[in-house]
Amino acid sequence: MKEKKAMHIITWITGILTVLLGFYAVVRPMRTFLAIGWILGTLLLVNGIELVILSLSKEKKDIGACVLGVVEGLAGVVLLFSGLQRFLTDIMATYLVGVSILIYGIFQIAGGIKALKVSKGKGILAIICGVLSIIISFIAFSHPVLTMFSVGYMIAFSILMQGINMIVLAVNMGSK
Repeated sequence: MKEKKAMHIITWITGILTVLLGFYAVVRPMRTFLAIGWILGTLLLVNGIELVILSLSKEKKDIGACVLGVVEGLAGVVLLFSGLQRFLTDIMATYLVGVSILIYGIFQIAGGIKALKVSKGKGILAIICGVLSIIISFIAFSHPVLTMFSVGYMIAFSILMQGINMIVLAVNMGSK
């Protein structure tokens, strides 16, 4: 019973903190997007350390995994301590968003062409959405700052929704 009460309180606290973080991210979408380099650097560093530890803790040492872990950890350190590298990572992320939307649009058009045989309405709708996706991808390529703001807002609203979900979970935990 005591653990359940503690979990209820922790869920409330994390939900409220996540909602506050979500509001901050909505207000600062560019800063939210530019945090991608920090997050990736941290993930590379932590994963590199983990890989080194795991490769050396085995009965039969895995030198290849150890070297990969060291390289990955060093990449994380470089990314964390080099503003230029973080900036380039963020720029690349912007263009990866454009490429992803472009590829999605192409597949949507191809799926729409196949769907025309089954349903004209679904096929035409898929083709229209695919063409719109391709247009959006060209906008993403030609206006990277707009893309950064857009992705920042998407991340912000995802964080906000996660916080709201956690608060709803806490409310539901308390009603049982």
